[in-house]
Amino acid sequence: MQEKLDQILSQILAAARERGWDQKTLLRRAGLGPTTLSKLKRARDARLSTLERLANAVDLTLSLGPREPLLEHLQARDLFVSGDGD
Repeated sequence: MQEKLDQILSQILAAARERGWDQKTLLRRAGLGPTTLSKLKRARDARLSTLERLANAVDLTLSLGPREPLLEHLQARDLFVSGDGD
């Protein structure tokens, strides 16, 4: 879980940097307290609402994707390989 949380935070922080924002500006624009990011970085879990507020502040959206990305299957040329060995 921690790895996924770190990835999400990393993407949000990168989007904030692209806008020229520091972490304090991101938190202010998301309407969150000054210790939120440090708590999230130490946490093993996070509230979805907190992540959503951070993502929305930098015009990102949280979403789910397939466990095995389509691009990996395309590159491996096994997109249409059936599970029964045919």
